[in-house]
Amino acid sequence: MFKAMKYFMCKFALSPIYYICCLRPVDKDLVVLADGHQSVMPTSMMMVRKKLSEIPGVEVKEYFHDYSFGGHLRGFMTMLRFMPLYARARYVFISDSFIPVSSCRKRKGTTVVQLWHSSGLMKKIGYDSPEESGRVFPLQYKNYDVFTVSSPLVGDTLSKAMRIPREVFADSGVTLLDFNFNKDYIAAFRNNFYTLYPQYLNKKIVLWAPTFRGSPRDGYLVGQKEICRLKNELPDEYEVVIKTHRYSKHKEYDSDISYRADMLIHVADILITDYSSIYYDYLSRKLPIVLFCPDLEKYKAERGLYIDHDKLPGKHVKKYSELREAVLTADSWADEGYRRRIDEIWEEHMSLCSGDSCDKLFRYIGLSD
Repeated sequence: MFKAMKYFMCKFALSPIYYICCLRPVDKDLVVLADGHQSVMPTSMMMVRKKLSEIPGVEVKEYFHDYSFGGHLRGFMTMLRFMPLYARARYVFISDSFIPVSSCRKRKGTTVVQLWHSSGLMKKIGYDSPEESGRVFPLQYKNYDVFTVSSPLVGDTLSKAMRIPREVFADSGVTLLDFNFNKDYIAAFRNNFYTLYPQYLNKKIVLWAPTFRGSPRDGYLVGQKEICRLKNELPDEYEVVIKTHRYSKHKEYDSDISYRADMLIHVADILITDYSSIYYDYLSRKLPIVLFCPDLEKYKAERGLYIDHDKLPGKHVKKYSELREAVLTADSWADEGYRRRIDEIWEEHMSLCSGDSCDKLFRYIGLSD
């Protein structure tokens, strides 16, 4: 039913508005940054926004709205307001599925760049996933001119999962990871974090950043009781920070910190995750990763995984006692052999990321020389 509603909305509402707006010419200086899953700029767009501000004459419009709040009518009206921008833009940057971009036959003068919000290969997506394939509607991955990925393997896999031609995928790396190689940014972020949250100074920060289960409309968590127990029982030198997935409906567990998980990796001493792509984002730090997956077999059967999860570098645990032990002994098992295995998985899943992905992307699409 929901898929039918989206198809009807695209065919009989969004696309006619777009075609009317196409009567005006493309504005060669207009660049639009858009997302329909959050009301603030995605981290993957921050470096893009910074680089755009350095290009003379470029006009940037930001369009960030969380369509899950306010009901279907409000979401629909918000999408309608995007279509005139879309029709006039020279470039449109998105970082997730975005219905308005895929709703019509796009004019040739506009380039759509899909930055994608995740790195590496972890959980199956699109037509590859038993759970997700039923939610994909025919237009979902339409109109992308450029799709950034973290390695050639990721491009090969997502091309099949989304049924997008392989040549659309650019070997630029993902812009989200540029910050991981920027020492000035990391130093400034750490300084700002500890200024705002001095209670975390001189503490070992343990970040729990899980993915969601279920559908994006009613996502739920697994393992929160064990994490809350861990938070209460670890020695005083540790502090557990919780940042759940944006699709999780259980935000009451989140720590009272304004930063998102993909930024908090720069202060975390230990990462606890499961099937989230934040695993790959954190690899560049070569610090301990605990893979807490009490529902591993169930998740593999329902959502599906691209990798042999048990072979990923990190400490694999399912029970609370194992989880606590993994955190307390992290300094011993995250040794040189662990770091060598990180190098190997990085080469396979993250080889295109070296801190200059945004520069490579801008040259590829003609935004810079």
